[in-house]
Amino acid sequence: MVKKILASLVLLGSTFCTSSAFAQFQDNSFTYWYSPSFREPDTNNGNNIMKNVIEFTHVDGGNKFGNNFLNIDMYHSNAGDPTATATPTNPNPTTVGATEVYAVYRHDISLSKLTGKKLAFGPVKDVLATIGIDLSTKNTTFAPGKKLPVAGVTFAVKVPKGFWDISLLWDKEWDHNGYGGFNNPKIYDANGGVVFQSAMMISTAWNIPFKVAKVPLSFEGFGLLNTSKGPDGAGNPTKPETLLHPKLMYNFGKLIGEKHNWQIGVGYEYWEHKYGEDTKHNSGSIQNAPFAALTIHL
Repeated sequence: MVKKILASLVLLGSTFCTSSAFAQFQDNSFTYWYSPSFREPDTNNGNNIMKNVIEFTHVDGGNKFGNNFLNIDMYHSNAGDPTATATPTNPNPTTVGATEVYAVYRHDISLSKLTGKKLAFGPVKDVLATIGIDLSTKNTTFAPGKKLPVAGVTFAVKVPKGFWDISLLWDKEWDHNGYGGFNNPKIYDANGGVVFQSAMMISTAWNIPFKVAKVPLSFEGFGLLNTSKGPDGAGNPTKPETLLHPKLMYNFGKLIGEKHNWQIGVGYEYWEHKYGEDTKHNSGSIQNAPFAALTIHL
């Protein structure tokens, strides 16, 4: 499944290579980040899980073809999040930590450039039409395989430097539950596929550079609020998800003679009702994860 996701990402990347070649700007970066405080629903008795994360990010745009954003995270867990859990057919599973790949792609087009009319009002400098998809896979018994198309509008907010975007999106999730045994054909099929109801998402992303006593810093991150997506594969109601991922980064590139941005910093990831699970009944579905990060821009 990991190979299928990676192949899909290669195909996805090829769809915007042409527009990237004519882009007014583009940036590629790799980030390593680490936290001992991740959590997963129904995993490790709700206790913290250590994860190492390698992240690739590509951004381009500024022309009539629109803007592209691609982010791929590869998470590697410790044994608290194993590749397999005990089942009647496998009572003594491996304790090797699982690996997850999660990709986010967004494409947006400036409606001001498309219509030839400047769409700006109040703090909003432009309005953009946005489409995209989230894809994921993980080598566990549960074997999630998320496919989440999104579509909507993005509001580009005026900031002195950098950017701040706020999006209002429709989304619908198709996923997988490898445990099986559920008897609800409208939601769950015999192959483990789970179809959720459509939902609405408010998402935001920002990168605000600034200086304190000539020290180059940036406040970066993303967040989202996703409404309930209806019942899960077992027929249990899902809860609205809240995810916040702010970080403060220091650009130390010039100190080592590097012309590109090399950054180090810290952040905090808060996730309530993770994957729509109710935090009142599942302690693994609320996450408070301080993290450290190192980013190298190419």
